[in-house]
Amino acid sequence: MVTSTTHAIEHDESSEAVRSRTKVGILLVDDDATKRFALRSILAPLDEEIVEASSGADALRQLLRREFAVVLLDVRMPIMDGFETAQLIRQRPRSELTPIIFVTALDQAETDMGRGYTLGAVDFVFAPVVPAILRAKVAVFVELYRAQQDLRRYRKQLETLVQDRTVALTAINRELEAFSASISNDLRAPLLAFDAMSKTLLEQYGDRLDAKALRQLRKMRDATRRMTTVFDGLQMLFHLTSGEIHREDVDVSALAANIITGVRKEDPERPADIEVAPGIVVNADKRLVRILIASLIDNAWKFSATKPRTRIVVGQETVDGQTRVFVKDNGVGFDMIETHRMFGAFQRLHSESEFAGSGMGLATARRIVNRHGGRIWAEGAVGEGATVYFTL
Repeated sequence: MVTSTTHAIEHDESSEAVRSRTKVGILLVDDDATKRFALRSILAPLDEEIVEASSGADALRQLLRREFAVVLLDVRMPIMDGFETAQLIRQRPRSELTPIIFVTALDQAETDMGRGYTLGAVDFVFAPVVPAILRAKVAVFVELYRAQQDLRRYRKQLETLVQDRTVALTAINRELEAFSASISNDLRAPLLAFDAMSKTLLEQYGDRLDAKALRQLRKMRDATRRMTTVFDGLQMLFHLTSGEIHREDVDVSALAANIITGVRKEDPERPADIEVAPGIVVNADKRLVRILIASLIDNAWKFSATKPRTRIVVGQETVDGQTRVFVKDNGVGFDMIETHRMFGAFQRLHSESEFAGSGMGLATARRIVNRHGGRIWAEGAVGEGATVYFTL
């Protein structure tokens, strides 16, 4: 295994070395063969592939065949001068970004440099040409071209990697959906049947059983209901993982008010002060936001049940330029050391005898926030309530 890995690394390094040695194309355009020869001699030490063109039309043909790192273009040429050639080069998508260096025997006063730069020239070189300076300028564009080619290659590799990961994630999601269906049909159904049978035993034969047998049957029914709740929670998490997110502006204030109305109907006698700030709007999937807000409000309502008067606030605030929504309660709170456990599936900071539930509320909330690319966290203290914040 080590040997094969070593060979793979050596192969990658060898491939990289070959790529780095690949010669880059430089196009010399001049109607004078003597000048082309002189430029070729000056650039020979760069050890790149130098292609010559004797006219503007010839240059355009060469640019159709391949890409070049840089074009050295003579300004004065018959039929089609350097400026006209540059204009046509820029009109072709494949060569519109190719650097052009104008090479001319004219002095600066005689050369329309403004027009040249307008047509996309990156530099002018005037005769007599200083070999070292010309080589240095061309070398810069050669290295720039190589860097661009590397970026293209890395981008292609990244696209391939993303595509492979997408295929893998799709396969995983299908397996999760199959597992969810298995939970729903193969595991949940027998539990429901078992619960129904134990219920029948209690109703029809309860008066014939002693106290110990009755306690055992009731424990069996409680355990069955807990397992059913666990399976329901798992199915909820699977459903939250699948499907597309359809973002829109969601009125969180209206959703929260509606959810609170339903919660209060379940326990109308409980003294409670619940405040929902107006105008809370987020851009997210409305269905998922409703589940998120319901999970947080249910959580706040449950853990503030032991207080003489429940207080819950649903609000919004901006801190350091970031807007976040929060649900605050005056419940039992929690030890901040346990924060890392709060958002895990089936994680409980309090016993079920104190507060009933499956331990899925905050796990569900985190899954929804993560799917939106947001962040969720909690702050609190034992006996002083808790605040859950989130961004979407």
